[in-house]
Amino acid sequence: MNSSKLLELYRTLHKAEHRAFKQWLHSPLHNEHKEVQALFDFISSRYKLNKTTLAKERVWKHLYPNQLYDDLRLRHLMSISLDVLKEFVRYFSLKKDSFQQEITLAKRYTDKKINKPAHQQLKKAARTLDELPWDEDYYYRKYELERLSFDLEGTENRTRSTNITEITTNTRLFFMLSTLRYAYTALTHQNLLKTDYEIPLLEGILFEISMNDYSKHPILMIYYHAYFTLKTPEDESHFSKLKSYLQDKNIRRKDQRSILLITLNYTIKQANTGSEMRNSYMRDALELYQIGLENRLLMEDNILSHFAYKNIVSATLVLEEYDWGEQFIETYTKYLMPTHQTNYAHYNRARILLARGELDAAMSLLIEAEYSDPLLLVGAKVELLKLYYQREYWAILEAFLESFRVFLNRQKALSYHKEHYVNLIVFVKKMVVIQMSLETKTELLKNGIDDCQKLAQRAWLLKQVELLKGSY
Repeated sequence: MNSSKLLELYRTLHKAEHRAFKQWLHSPLHNEHKEVQALFDFISSRYKLNKTTLAKERVWKHLYPNQLYDDLRLRHLMSISLDVLKEFVRYFSLKKDSFQQEITLAKRYTDKKINKPAHQQLKKAARTLDELPWDEDYYYRKYELERLSFDLEGTENRTRSTNITEITTNTRLFFMLSTLRYAYTALTHQNLLKTDYEIPLLEGILFEISMNDYSKHPILMIYYHAYFTLKTPEDESHFSKLKSYLQDKNIRRKDQRSILLITLNYTIKQANTGSEMRNSYMRDALELYQIGLENRLLMEDNILSHFAYKNIVSATLVLEEYDWGEQFIETYTKYLMPTHQTNYAHYNRARILLARGELDAAMSLLIEAEYSDPLLLVGAKVELLKLYYQREYWAILEAFLESFRVFLNRQKALSYHKEHYVNLIVFVKKMVVIQMSLETKTELLKNGIDDCQKLAQRAWLLKQVELLKGSY
């Protein structure tokens, strides 16, 4: 029962919905089955919902203490109960949607040709709609509103002018915005999965926006510029425009968060291309992260993603903003999931200490932590690799590189990341060998690092090669 559809839906209810659902179950209008009520009373009385507390035999014994277990009857009861729960969820969802309530009543009046109340309801629906954000749902609902107005006007007077322009305008805006949003998503998928998508009429939409002024529809322009940050990343005007929308107080928080993630993806991708502008893009990324932290756009339910946490520290390392990075760790570690706090704080403090040259302190932190996250464990191993190299612990490093290689071969979860780290091991081995070699070999090594497309810690490797050159 624990993995049933009934429990999957029940687990989605929050506290207010639980209270309302209890009232719903006790209303004969919504539920005529006492056994359904008893089943949900049993479920709600469980401190934890798991396969032990919700074992079918235990449920049956509570509901029918003097009867032999009947799986078919229990499954039938669960099916009825699921229908009751589904009906409640539909009702409660509609109850929270004030616009849909108004438009449903307006449609009822219009269908029954009760025109005066229909007009009043449409006005109420319009006022409700004006308070909603201008996303694709807004334009679709505006279309619904205008369509009902058209139908109502048509029943009263077919000689006066109509609102066809408003109907088609909102239909067009809904279609354009939806198409651009999914076109952006399609491009991200193509970059990651090498999958091609066909987006009908996309070129026409892009041309239409480029030739006309849609500044009154900022959410449309956000996805227009977002699309081009992926399509033509060399044109920074789209990135700059997106950044400007982050300061627009009229854009809702959800969309500001989307802008932040889009612009961050752009800056990090550009920084990772190895261009001469790498530090400039990382500076942009750090500034965006700082905006996201100040406005809590990086938070969901007061939780900061451990991926964002690690990436923020990475940006401070590239820019050598060590003091700010340490202050960030001190301030924001408490916003990580409790299971991540200790390890991520240890790991990222160690990275900063290593960058500062405080090798002993860095080693202590790296060895002290126990990493369950494969990517974090790999990161810690990389930092230890760098530490052993900089300490010139050649014997330890040689054994460590071999154990690291074996570890990587066993890690299926690393996917395409694995090749980056394997190549890191290859070049570190070459750097150890080249310690006493000719300078020309060092130059060949540098060229090999530059030419290797899939490579972790490229900047650190190049820095060590330069140090090799300086030792001759």
